Amino acid sequence: MKDSVLSVIGIMFILLIMLSSCSNGSSLLSNSEVRLSDTISVSGFGQAVGTPDMVVMQLGVNVVADQIGEAIDESNSVMGNIKMSLLGAGIAEKDLQTTNFNVWFEDRYDPMTGQSTGERLYHVDSTLQVKVREIDQTPQVLEVALEEGANNIYGLNYEIEDRTALEAEARSAALDNARSRADQLAREIGVTLGEPIYINEGYSGGYVYPVVYETAIGGGGPPISAGQLTIGIQVNVTYSMNR
Repeated sequence: MKDSVLSVIGIMFILLIMLSSCSNGSSLLSNSEVRLSDTISVSGFGQAVGTPDMVVMQLGVNVVADQIGEAIDESNSVMGNIKMSLLGAGIAEKDLQTTNFNVWFEDRYDPMTGQSTGERLYHVDSTLQVKVREIDQTPQVLEVALEEGANNIYGLNYEIEDRTALEAEARSAALDNARSRADQLAREIGVTLGEPIYINEGYSGGYVYPVVYETAIGGGGPPISAGQLTIGIQVNVTYSMNR
């Protein structure tokens, strides 16, 4: 009998907990709905313009030979010479990185018959990524690479190494823009805007892209136009509103 009474008490206790949880959940949902009905959510956009201080490029060589060993040896020799010359020109070891080494073959065919000639050519592609931390040194780097046998140059990308200050400027502009948008919406619907209650940065790192090029840098190599870069940031802000 005693065990039965304890069992009944235990079941009733569990039911009370479940009912309490359901009641709390309903209350939270109701409060949440009320809060959402009294808010305005907008996106704000901001930009900051800066001058690039670094160039990242890809320098490489494509070698073709009828023996795979010969093609690899020639590729290694050219890339080694390029690397040594770049180090001698002041590029740091940490700013040189091999990003590609690709070997593939090509079967030869008779152009008249379309039949295989039995000959095979081997291609070796090697690529070295180079970070040039002094932009005015870029023409010299290109010239050195070309003189040492580079026949594949691409990916001349301008960057800003430390974007902290520009990101802060763009972020402030984005917040100002968000506030202006929210103020307009509040006026249009006849309410007053309250304080921000939720903020989310849509593009945390910002986007960097080139705009109008301005300055050409001369030198022994080809002329280089550095131009400017723009960092853009978006913020999503939810404000309270007073009816």
